Amino acid sequence: MVDTVIDLEAWRLDRSGVDPQEDRLRRAVDRLDQVLTERGEDRRPPWLVTELLAVQGCLSMGLTEEAAWRVERLVMRVERFSRPAARRAR
Repeated sequence: MVDTVIDLEAWRLDRSGVDPQEDRLRRAVDRLDQVLTERGEDRRPPWLVTELLAVQGCLSMGLTEEAAWRVERLVMRVERFSRPAARRAR
């Protein structure tokens, strides 16, 4: 799901230079993708889609650090909402 909204490879190709926050962003996006996959839900809540669009906006404006921070925050939020479902499944 995340790679359809945030295509990091295409974003990097459009940019010149190296941003030290790119690795942080990549790790956060990879973790978010993993957490969303573990949830196993097909539909994403509207708040998540809105946040992903905000991340995309940050990237389009060159705000890599802000984008990384937003994705890290999303990971924590999704993990928090996922825990009760994981407990019920046991």
